[in-house]
Amino acid sequence: MNNPPSVLVTGASTGIGLAITQYLASKGMHVFAGARKQEALESLAKNPNVTPVKLDVTNTEDIKRVKKVIEEKAAGLFGLVNNAGIGNGGSLMDVSVEDLRAQFEVNLFGVHQITQAVFPLLLKAKGRIVMMSSDSGFFATPFFGPYCSSKFALEGYSDSLRREITPYGVKVIIIEPGRITTPIWDKGERYLNKYTGSLFAVEAQAIGEYAIRKGKTTGLAPIEVAKTVYQVLTAISPKLRYIVAGNKFEYQMMKILPAYYVDKLALKKVQKVVKISHAATDHRK
Repeated sequence: MNNPPSVLVTGASTGIGLAITQYLASKGMHVFAGARKQEALESLAKNPNVTPVKLDVTNTEDIKRVKKVIEEKAAGLFGLVNNAGIGNGGSLMDVSVEDLRAQFEVNLFGVHQITQAVFPLLLKAKGRIVMMSSDSGFFATPFFGPYCSSKFALEGYSDSLRREITPYGVKVIIIEPGRITTPIWDKGERYLNKYTGSLFAVEAQAIGEYAIRKGKTTGLAPIEVAKTVYQVLTAISPKLRYIVAGNKFEYQMMKILPAYYVDKLALKKVQKVVKISHAATDHRK
């Protein structure tokens, strides 16, 4: 190619999105980095090979402007990395319809809007769409129902999309990260005490605290996901799915074990985490 391949990365301000942006740019790709806040856009602008674009994937006007910027500044668009996402938690019997809708607005409908908008550019380039799913896209964790539901939906959307557009030369690849050390764990702390009067408050809080602690202390670095995205964008024949986790075997087993057995494992995990939480509370008294 005479011009470096251009890639649009959504949710590029922090965590996985920022790591992807910086890594792809360091490899010579031109990255259109989407972020919502001005301070994030200014920070992104300091990176070579990066064009920051104001982008909220739920905002139709933002999406139109981004498409126009890409058409004016690039010879085409080879890749779209649908990374923007939010993570809501809580017992499903306590989560409001409004909160559940908000989860889907970003993690599914936002993905649809931006993908549909730039698809003509990707079609022309015979490019690639990278969907940032999660281990929560195939393993439904109790008390993270809103997030898991949105990622399961994203996986179904991605499979259908792939089967529709692959004959026209555009590839769709799903990435399923496990625990990654990002600011999403700090954001998740605000949900810990949201449903204190709930029937499920004890279990939900214990599982939430456990997930946040593990995410902060045992998660992989975001660069590992970034390297996988680069591999996906440059491989001649990328796989349909990539798990990015330290315990890939465990996740692969979750995909093939009978549902009733996975249910038992999940219940045992909740009981164990609650017991540990109680012991820690008693120790602090």
